[in-house]
Amino acid sequence: MHKRTHLTLSENLSGEKSRQVRKGVPKRRSNRRRRDWNQPLRRIALGLALVEAGFLLFANPYLHVTRVRVDGAQTLSAEQIFDEARVPRRTNILWILRQPFGKRLTADPIVEQASCSIHLPNLLVLTVKERQPKAVVAGGGQFWLVDAKSVAYRRVDGPLPGIPLVQAASAGMPLEVTPGQSLRAPWLSDAFSLLNLLPVNSNLSGLKIVVDQSSNLCLNRKDGLQIRLGQPENLPQKMVLAEAAVAAHGWESAYIDVSSPEQMVRMPRPHQREDQVN
Repeated sequence: MHKRTHLTLSENLSGEKSRQVRKGVPKRRSNRRRRDWNQPLRRIALGLALVEAGFLLFANPYLHVTRVRVDGAQTLSAEQIFDEARVPRRTNILWILRQPFGKRLTADPIVEQASCSIHLPNLLVLTVKERQPKAVVAGGGQFWLVDAKSVAYRRVDGPLPGIPLVQAASAGMPLEVTPGQSLRAPWLSDAFSLLNLLPVNSNLSGLKIVVDQSSNLCLNRKDGLQIRLGQPENLPQKMVLAEAAVAAHGWESAYIDVSSPEQMVRMPRPHQREDQVN
């Protein structure tokens, strides 16, 4: 008989019977990794350590805010800023940044922007930016400081030196002005456009702008000279004519009317007033 020289389908390469043949033999269990019961305990211990460290950090009296510095205030005092910010006492410097200092300070109409910063271990810095006056707006018996965004932020008793005065017709000024809110009025925008056209060393400086009920604009110089500009159209062209006319005849003129650029009108001063000017 011939010797078998190849494996049958029921044998594996090592000469053992395949698993299909050895159905009665129980399978070997694979090694399973034992559960590490210490891992949850380590996590709990780490969490407790972090809580304790946080408690010690925030309870540390060396990190309590004991100094406050105010930067940027001009008309408001440091005491006013401190009171309006309502800085809490004996508060950790890391926790104090959660306080809404910016919102509290900008509730004051004078404050345009506000922010805070800390300097370890115990210094809080409050930085404010106050509104800058564009003009004193007068009308209806009221005088208000108004910034370049037309926001009325402080009521004053009357005109202030060094700040242009915008005098509006009584009908143009609202009966109630809300501090911190914009005066949304076309006549005020026209007056501000006129102010923006004035050079720094203009011969029309020290002026008052009068806006009548028909929105006609008039510049009034300190010496009484009036520059009548009429409607707000073509303001740049009118201002060039007005500057030239004032340079040539301003001292001898009662008013100069450039409301119609094609036909400028100039009214001389009376002789008795002309003598006073000379």
